[in-house]
Amino acid sequence: MLADVLLNLRGARPVVLGIPAGGVLIARVVAGRLGAPLGAVAEGFVTADALAGRTVVVVDEGICTGATMHAALEAIAAAHPARVVAAVPVAPQRHSLGRLAADLYAVARPDPVSSIRRWYSQLPDVTEAEVRAVLAGQDWAYAGATSL
Repeated sequence: MLADVLLNLRGARPVVLGIPAGGVLIARVVAGRLGAPLGAVAEGFVTADALAGRTVVVVDEGICTGATMHAALEAIAAAHPARVVAAVPVAPQRHSLGRLAADLYAVARPDPVSSIRRWYSQLPDVTEAEVRAVLAGQDWAYAGATSL
């Protein structure tokens, strides 16, 4: 569902970055639908040169407090992308990312969000090795988190 909400970004030639660990799995689906390159918000997974002047879509499992997304967006800002968009399946209705992101796309916007896991019928724990495998283009044995 999240990938469908982002289809209007296809023409912007975005780069899709997942926040490890589970956000990378969701980002993989988004990147596939947008025909975009996939990376991760973590040292060693993507270079700043790859983001400069690009539209960057930052994906996570959801936003509860916003601390993880805010930290990721601050790190990405140093690469000087043209535009930054945050995308999650669920985020609090009143949550704002301020000037860190041009837009916040979310499938569900309840208020409040007390637990991200509550919004998923299945949300597996993901290891660093699995994240690296997904980023390398390998299939992951789990079909993916299911939500909403």
